[in-house]
Amino acid sequence: MDTLPLALSLIYQFGSTMAFLFLSALGLIIILGMMNIINLAHGELMMMGAYTATITYHAGAPFFVSVILSFFVVAIFGAALETLIVRKFYGRELSALVVTWGVGLVMGQGTLLFFGPFMPSIKIPGGNFSYGVFSFSVYSLILMLISGLLILILWFIYNKTSYGLQAKATMQDAEMAKNLGVRTGRIYTLTFSIGAGLAGLSGALLAPTVTIAPFMGQQFVAPAFITVVVGGAGNVIAGAVGSSALLAGVKVPIGMAFGSFVGTVALLVAALIIIRIAPNGISAYMQNLFDRLSWGARR
Repeated sequence: MDTLPLALSLIYQFGSTMAFLFLSALGLIIILGMMNIINLAHGELMMMGAYTATITYHAGAPFFVSVILSFFVVAIFGAALETLIVRKFYGRELSALVVTWGVGLVMGQGTLLFFGPFMPSIKIPGGNFSYGVFSFSVYSLILMLISGLLILILWFIYNKTSYGLQAKATMQDAEMAKNLGVRTGRIYTLTFSIGAGLAGLSGALLAPTVTIAPFMGQQFVAPAFITVVVGGAGNVIAGAVGSSALLAGVKVPIGMAFGSFVGTVALLVAALIIIRIAPNGISAYMQNLFDRLSWGARR
């Protein structure tokens, strides 16, 4: 077997797995990583995005227009959810966990009762192409590009805008930020809304690759939480990117050599080892390492 097609397949699988992990965790990066809310309705928010995309797509809208609509629909729902329910449980993490779990149950069962057990599928855009003995999906490459674009957009929003500065200040010390004139209630609502909208966006983007069903979001919850927890709450965006890359780097070569099940087990084992070594996540670990090296250089 030629080594070039094999190498390209390995790179493609790595990028595809990394994009899947990052998109699965995208909304949770904001809600858990920044707001410290353990949102167990994350999978249902992704499901809502997938359903919105499916309904609008089959109503005649272009697929990527449906994806954008999904972001706004779920973001508006997230703003209402934060205003009516979630904001009453800030600082009470266990209560917030139970409440979001209940919200997820209501969303899943309500969707089942209203829409039935399945929805029409969305055709995967772009088709496939082959190189050597390997086949590659154009849509997987599109997801990789979109993931990279979303990383740049989030980095810009949270590092180069006044909202990003106010959001960081609010999450670090809400009382101090409020005393300095930041409207912290609005920041909480907007942040939760963005996190929910990103979950809906991810669900819509991944909709062509999965079966559209009321409980489809459950398959994304475990990868999402693993990715966010391994990444840590230091720099949530960089942490999620590093976590996605690291976990994909473990899963893909082992999965290609020994099968997808063994690759998934290797990913879980790697996550446990990383959490044991760096309990605050790899972003905090790397920041502490960088600070120590900088301090040593100054001395």
